[in-house]
Amino acid sequence: MLRSSTLTLALLAALAPRAAADVTAYTQDFESLVLTDPAALGNDGFKVFANVFSPGGAYLYGYGVFPAPNGGAGFSALATGLGGPTQGAQQLNIYSDYNNGDHNNGNLIEALVFREQTIGAVNAGQVWRFTFDYLQNPTVVNGAGATTTFAFVKVLQSSTGSFATLAQQEFETTGASTTAWGTASIDFTIDPSFAGELLQFGFRSVATNYRDSSRLYDNLSWTLQGGNPPSLATYSQDFEGVNMADPAALSGDGYKIFATVTDPAGNFLYNYGVFPAPNGGPGFSSVATGAGGPFQGSQYMNVYSDYGNGDHGNGNLIEALVFREQLIGAVDVGATWRVRFDALRNAAVVNGQGNSTMSAFLKVLKVSDGSFATLALVEVDTTGASTTAWSSYALDLLIAPTFAGELLQMGFGSIATAYSDTGRFYDNLELSPLAAPGLGQTVCLGNPNSTGAGALLTVTGSAQVAANSMTLGVSQLPVGALGYFLQSSNRGITFNPAGSQGHLCLAGPAIGRYAGNVLAADAGGSVSLAIDLTSLPAPAGSVLAVAGETRYFQYWTRDSSFGVAVSNFSSAVGVTFE
Repeated sequence: MLRSSTLTLALLAALAPRAAADVTAYTQDFESLVLTDPAALGNDGFKVFANVFSPGGAYLYGYGVFPAPNGGAGFSALATGLGGPTQGAQQLNIYSDYNNGDHNNGNLIEALVFREQTIGAVNAGQVWRFTFDYLQNPTVVNGAGATTTFAFVKVLQSSTGSFATLAQQEFETTGASTTAWGTASIDFTIDPSFAGELLQFGFRSVATNYRDSSRLYDNLSWTLQGGNPPSLATYSQDFEGVNMADPAALSGDGYKIFATVTDPAGNFLYNYGVFPAPNGGPGFSSVATGAGGPFQGSQYMNVYSDYGNGDHGNGNLIEALVFREQLIGAVDVGATWRVRFDALRNAAVVNGQGNSTMSAFLKVLKVSDGSFATLALVEVDTTGASTTAWSSYALDLLIAPTFAGELLQMGFGSIATAYSDTGRFYDNLELSPLAAPGLGQTVCLGNPNSTGAGALLTVTGSAQVAANSMTLGVSQLPVGALGYFLQSSNRGITFNPAGSQGHLCLAGPAIGRYAGNVLAADAGGSVSLAIDLTSLPAPAGSVLAVAGETRYFQYWTRDSSFGVAVSNFSSAVGVTFE
C-alpha cells in the first residue's frame, strides 16, 4: 500500500488554527447542499490533499490541505441522477485529481477527500463507526486500469508536527458495483494515546494515466458506538515472558520513547517521538540478560540514552525517555497509585558515566488541551545505583481531580552527552493503586524526610460521631522526632510553608492544632493519638464533629537535613463522619 507523505500537510496544518478537541457525530445525505455552489463541500468541512509517487512507489511531492471543490476536474463534486431509493437525488462523487499533469507522466496520484476532528481525552476507549453507501460510476472514459479506491479512518500525529500515521483502517471500494449501491462501515477504537491528535475519515483513490476512479458515496454517518470510560489499569512485568530476539518485544508491551535535545546551557534545540520503543540497537532500550539476582530472573529491561543521535558528539544534552502511558479516568480521582521496581547499574564501562543522570518517574501530562504540559511529576534518581546489588524503589502519585482525562506516564529516563554511559537495568515493575489504610481517603502524600520515606498518616476506629472512637497514627517518621496533629474542615495545598520540607494540605480559615499533645516518634518511627470527636481543636477553642461533614487530618513533625533543623508534613487524610 502506498503511504501518504505528510510534509506539506504538516506545514499547512502548523499554520492553521487548532480544532477544538473531542470527536463529534456527523451525518450527511447531501440532499440539502446546493448542487451549483462551488464551496458546498468545503463549507461542509470536507478537505483535500494529494500525494504523488513514481511508478515504482517512490514519493515525489504532496499538496494541500485545501477546501474540497464541488465540481471541476479534481477530487470531488456533488452528483445527481444515480441515486437509488435510499440515496435520494444527490450524492458525493470522489475521483482523482485530473488537473495534475503527472497523470500523463505515468506517476501515481493519491487523492484524498476527508473531514477531520481533533481527538479529546474524553474519547479514549470509545468506538466510532463510519458508515456509507457506495457505487462505482458506470461512466467509462479511459477505463479503470490499476486504479484503487478506498474509504478510510485514520489518526495523524499532529501534536509533534510530524503528522505520522498512528492508526488507519480502510474499506476498499475498487470493486464496487456499477448498478447496485452497497453499504459498508468501519469501526474505529480511540486509543488513549490518540488524545490531542487528528482524526480523519473520508475517501481516497490511487490512479494514473487519467484512468477512471469515480466512486459515488452517500448517507454518510460518523457515530459513537460505545466503549468504556477511561480508567487506570494495573500493570506488572518481570520480562521473563518477553522474546529477547523480537525487535518489537518492548513496543508490543506498550513501551514508547521520546527524546529532547538541549544545548550545553540547557536551551531547547529540538525533540522527536513519540515512537515505539526498540528492543536492541544503539538507542533507548532493550531486553537484557546475565545480571539478574535471585528475584530478577534471567531477563530485565535495559534503558539508556539514544546513542544513535550524533548530537552526543556535539556536546549537546540528550534526554531520552522510555515509558508506558494510559489515560486517567474520573473514577481514579483520589486514589494513590504506586509504581515499584528493582534497579541495577549496568557494570559495563564504555566511556564512563561523566555527568549523566538517570531516573525513574511517574508523570501526568495535560493532553485535554493539546499542550502536553506537565501537571505532576514524581521521580527517583537512579544515577547512583549499585553495579552489584539490585535495589528496590517505589514512587507514589495521588490522582488529583484535575488529572481526570489526562495522560499518566510511567517510565525511565536519562540525560547524557558525549556518549557517556547511562545503562540502567529495571525489573519487577508493578503499577497499582494503594489500598487506603484505615478510614477515610488520602488527599496528599508526605514528602520524603530524613528516613528517605514520606510520613504516612492513617485513621482507625469508627467514623460514627456517636461512637467517639477514632485514633490518628503516623508511621515512617525519624526516630525521636517531635510533632503534633492538625485538623481542618477544608483541604488545600500550601507548598513549603515557612521553609518546611513538606506541603500543608489543610486549608483555613480554621486549622486546629493538637499543640497540647506533642508526640515523639518511637523506635519504630511511629506515633498515635486517640482523639475526642466532641472537642476538635480550632483557633477559637474547640468544635464538635458533625455527622455528614468531612474533616482533614495531617501531622507536622520536626526533622533535620544535613545537620540543619527543618520540618515536614505527613500525608493527609479526609474522613467523612457518620
